[in-house]
Amino acid sequence: MNIGIFYATYSGGTQMAADFLTQSLKASGHTVDMKPIVKVSFVDTLSYDLRIFASPSWDNDGKEGQPHIDFISFMEKSAGKKFSNKPCVVFGLGDISYGHFCGAVDHLEKFIKKSGGKLVTESLRIDNYLIDMDGYNKKLAEWAKSFKV
Repeated sequence: MNIGIFYATYSGGTQMAADFLTQSLKASGHTVDMKPIVKVSFVDTLSYDLRIFASPSWDNDGKEGQPHIDFISFMEKSAGKKFSNKPCVVFGLGDISYGHFCGAVDHLEKFIKKSGGKLVTESLRIDNYLIDMDGYNKKLAEWAKSFKV
């Protein structure tokens, strides 16, 4: 399967998680491109069999649980465009001590559904990735096995 992983990161954690997922999927025989969301257009994402979107949650403009600013820009530029039932999945990094844990996941899921995409597995929410990278990498590898395309 040809997979695109599109991510944004502030502290590097989401990029590290996306990189681990890339290597895990490649080891399973998939072709994987990993790109920062700021470097792709909506149309660029359409050429893949599966799109994986990954964002940390952040406090933007006083609103907690927002996706990375680059994803906000991507979603704004992509308004009105359609995935036409193309498969998508989402994972997000966050901190459970915040009131809206991994809120970026909710925003990305809503965007995908509004754009006619099909979520093919339950989204993965990761708490404090950098504190337990080995444990969460195992969860990422297991989660990747649930992709039904």
